[in-house]
Amino acid sequence: MRIAVLSDIHEGINRKNTQTNLMELLHKWMAAHMPDVFIIGGDMTAGPEKSLALLNQLQQYFPDTKFLFVLGNHDIYHEDSKAAHEILLQFPGNLGNGPVTLNDDWVVIGEGGWYDYSFGIPGFTEEQFSNGIYHDFTWPDKIHAHWPASDREETDQYISKLENWLSEYRGKNIILVTHFVPFSQFVLYKDDPKWDFFNAMQGSVRFGELALKYGVKKYIFGHIHTRYHEQIEGMEMICNPLGYYPHEWSHQTAEEEIFSTIKIIEI
Repeated sequence: MRIAVLSDIHEGINRKNTQTNLMELLHKWMAAHMPDVFIIGGDMTAGPEKSLALLNQLQQYFPDTKFLFVLGNHDIYHEDSKAAHEILLQFPGNLGNGPVTLNDDWVVIGEGGWYDYSFGIPGFTEEQFSNGIYHDFTWPDKIHAHWPASDREETDQYISKLENWLSEYRGKNIILVTHFVPFSQFVLYKDDPKWDFFNAMQGSVRFGELALKYGVKKYIFGHIHTRYHEQIEGMEMICNPLGYYPHEWSHQTAEEEIFSTIKIIEI
């Protein structure tokens, strides 16, 4: 079984900045490769309605591929992020609806997740991280995402949900998917507070702890716009974002970047 992996497509801003129809290029890649499963690890675009429409479009055009999705922070930019979460659950392949069995041996479990400041640097209070402001910059989630509970409480809910599913499927070969980062080694620290302060919003160590506790075989995540494919204690770690044009891309054209970035794994 061939599984394609991509996250952080940011269709709106990348379409605008490249003056290119990214969805048309994704369709072109799909027509050439036709994977059995395509896992999209969040940040399809900004806002739930637009993300849902793009996901439905992909599934409609390529019905023989199973598209699976977890929300990213940009996908729930909305005056009510809980309502945005519900809108995105309308996509049948949203892993927030529950685990998806691929075959007798493998199951995909996932949810977008959130952050609890466990990657935060010393010297700042929880209130400062919660406000998300350092000097004159405000973390965009604090402007565009509006959850009913605190960041830590929202993360608690995601952890509880994922652990229930992981416990249920213990013993299976599990692919775990979150948008947010599970291990600190994937977070870039520059010894510069202007950058490092915002690492508090990159994810939670508890996602990684869950993965190790339940013997996850493969972990797919995004959010950080840096590509990784390596092993942690026998677990295959895959972070495969498209990221922002131009400074996070290796190629000049969107077609080259998309075609070179999408990763296929086999089970």
